[in-house]
Amino acid sequence: MNPQAKTFPSVILIVNTMIGLGIMFFGHLMQFDPFAVAPNAKLLSLGLPMVNDQVLIQITPVGMKALAIFLGVVYLWTFVDTLWPCFLGVFLLANSGFAPVPGVLNLFMGNPNTVMILMLFIFAAAFTHSQVAVYLTRWLMTRKIVIGRPWLLTANILMTCYLVAFLDQVTSVFIMWPTIYLIFKEVGFKKGDKYVSLLVVNSLIMILLSFATDAIKGGAFYLVAGLYGFARANPDLNVPEFNLAAYILFAIILSVVIMFILLAIMRFVYRPDVSLLKNFDVSIFDKNPLPPMSWKQKTLIGLFIFYALWMILPGVLPADNVVGMFLRKNLFSGSLVAVLLLTVIRYKGEPLADIAQTNAAFPWKVFFLIATAFVLGNALTSPTTNVSLLMEYVLRDTFVGVSYFSLTIYTIIIAIVVTNFTNSVVTGLIFAPVLIAVCNAYGFSPTPLLACFFYTVLVAAATPAASPYAAMLFSNNEWISKTDALHYASVASLVVVAVVILLGIPMANMFF
Repeated sequence: MNPQAKTFPSVILIVNTMIGLGIMFFGHLMQFDPFAVAPNAKLLSLGLPMVNDQVLIQITPVGMKALAIFLGVVYLWTFVDTLWPCFLGVFLLANSGFAPVPGVLNLFMGNPNTVMILMLFIFAAAFTHSQVAVYLTRWLMTRKIVIGRPWLLTANILMTCYLVAFLDQVTSVFIMWPTIYLIFKEVGFKKGDKYVSLLVVNSLIMILLSFATDAIKGGAFYLVAGLYGFARANPDLNVPEFNLAAYILFAIILSVVIMFILLAIMRFVYRPDVSLLKNFDVSIFDKNPLPPMSWKQKTLIGLFIFYALWMILPGVLPADNVVGMFLRKNLFSGSLVAVLLLTVIRYKGEPLADIAQTNAAFPWKVFFLIATAFVLGNALTSPTTNVSLLMEYVLRDTFVGVSYFSLTIYTIIIAIVVTNFTNSVVTGLIFAPVLIAVCNAYGFSPTPLLACFFYTVLVAAATPAASPYAAMLFSNNEWISKTDALHYASVASLVVVAVVILLGIPMANMFF
C-alpha cells in the first residue's frame, strides 16, 4: 500500500458519528410522559399544570432539545472525539431557544468557573512543562529499601503513581507507565503475565484515586467548582459549603486503604509470579542522571505549595481568623494569583514561566470538555428546561422512606455504574444539583453524601468510555489485553465501592 495514500475514517467511526449527530439533531423529537407528584409550595410557584390534584412535571420543548444535545455530545465524546463535539454542542444550544447566542457564549467562556479553570490550567501547564514530576518519580523509585522485596517494590510503585499524580494526573500516566515498562523489560516480564496486567491496571487506578482526591486542581476541584457555580445560580437552595481540607483528608485515607486492599488481592488472591523482581536493582533508573533542579523548578514547587495552602487553609483556620476569612472569601482566586506570580517573578530577566512556551502543555481538550459540561449542565439544571426537576422528583419518588445510609449507598452504586459509561466529570456535574435537591427534600445533610459521590464518580476505569484515563488503558495493546483490562478494572471498581460504603460513609458523616 502506498504510504502516501489518503486515509479515511473507519466505518465504525462514521457510524458512531452519525449516531451522535442523530441524537443531537433528532433526539428532541422524543417525548416523555409527564411525571405526576403531590403539590408543594415549590412546584406551585413554578406554575406547572395540575391534573386530579397532582402537579405534572414534564420536560419542556427547549429542555428536550438541550437534553438531546447533551446526550449526543456525551455519545460523541465517548466514541468519536472530545474536541469538535464541544463546539457543535454549544452552537446547537445557542440555536435551541434556551438563551440568546451572547448568553450561551457567556455561559460557555464567560462562566466564572470556566475562567478560573483556564487560569488553573495555565498554571498546571507551566508546572507540567517544568518536568518536576520526573524528578519526583526518579527520587521515589530509587529508594534502596525495595531491592529484593517484590511486594514492597510494588507498593512503592503504586504509591509513587498516587503522589506523582498530585502534580498532574495526565502527565503522570506518561511518566509512570514507561517507568513500569522499563522494569518489565529489565527483569523479563512479557504481555499476558498476570503481574504485568495487574500492575498496569492498578497503577492507573492509583492515578484515578489521586484525581478523585485532588480538590485543589484535579477532578474533585472541578466538581466543587461546579457546586459553587450552582450555589450562585440558585441562592434559594441549601447548597452546602465544601471544606476542601476535610475532603482531601477523607480521600487520602480512602485511597491508602484501597491501595493496601488492591495489594492484598494481588498477592493473596491472584498470586502472580514475582520471583523475577527479587533481583531487580533500582539503580537502573540512575543510568541517565537528571541535571540539578533549576531555580525555575524550585520556585515552581514553592508556588505549587503556596497555591495548595491557599485552597486548603480556609478549611483549617478558625472562622474568625483574618487570613482564613480573606482566603475563604477569595477561595477560587488562587489560580489567578498563581498565574499572576508566574508572569511577575523573574530571574536574570526571564519570567518564571513563558506562557507562549508552556502553552504546548495546556490540556485544551480537557478544558473545552469541562467548559462544555458547565454550559450544558447549566441548561439541564435551568428552570426553563425542567430536566433536573424531573430527575429530582423521580429520585425522590424512588427513594421515599429510605434512610440516609441507604440513600448514600444507592448514590455510590449509581455513581460507579453511570460513570463507567459516561464521562466522570460530566456525570458529577449533572447529578450533584439533583442529589442536593433530594437531600434537602428529605431533610438530610447533602455534604457527606456528596463527598462519597464525588470520590466514587471520579474513579472510572472499567470501560473505555469511563474517562480519558480508561481510554488509555483499553488502548494499551502493548502490555495488556482488553479482557484483562476489563477484568482487573472491574475488580478495582468493586473494591472502591466496598471501601467507600464501609469506611467512607462513616468517615464522611464524621468529617462533614
